[in-house]
Amino acid sequence: MSRRNERCILSQCAPTLSGVKIGSLVKAVKGVCNAAIDLLTSLSHMDVGTKILRSSETVDLYLVYRISGLTEQLQDPEISVFLDEMGYPKERDLNSTLDFLSERMSADIQHEIGVFLGYPLCDVKGFIENEGKHYKALGIWKVYGDVENSLRLFNEIKRARAESLKQFDAGHSLMSIVAA
Repeated sequence: MSRRNERCILSQCAPTLSGVKIGSLVKAVKGVCNAAIDLLTSLSHMDVGTKILRSSETVDLYLVYRISGLTEQLQDPEISVFLDEMGYPKERDLNSTLDFLSERMSADIQHEIGVFLGYPLCDVKGFIENEGKHYKALGIWKVYGDVENSLRLFNEIKRARAESLKQFDAGHSLMSIVAA
C-alpha cells in the first residue's frame, strides 16, 4: 500500500479515526486507494465502519464513521424526529439507515449528511432552512447555532488531524494511529 495514499485517506478522516468526530467523508479514486480503503473496512473490531455513499466510474465517496458514536447519535430523539421528517424509515438500525442515506446520496448530496458527520443538529437544520446562506460562522461546516462551541470543535478537529499526520509522518502506520 502506498504511504502517499494512506496519508491522503488519513488526512480526510483523522478526526473520526481519533474519536474527535463521528464521521468523515473520504473520496477514493478507484484503483488508486483500494488498499487504504480495504484497511479502513477491516477496522470494525476497532469501532470503525465504512459505507460507500456514492460511486462513479472513477471515484467512490465513503462515509468513515465510529460505529458506537453514530449508533448513539441516531438514537438521539431529536435526530430521530429529524430523520423521520427527511423520509427515513421509522424502524431503523444503523445498517438500514446507512443504506437509505446511500440511496438518497446516489442522486445528489443530501444535506442531512451533517448528522452522520457529527455536526450539531441546529447547524444541519439551519443549513437546510437557509439554503446555505445567513450563517453565523464558517469553518468545517456553516454554523447557525452555538458559534463558541462550534469554533471549539473546529479547533479539536484541526488538532486531531495535525497530530495524526504528525505521527504518520514520523513513521507510524495508519493502523497504529487508529489503535492509539
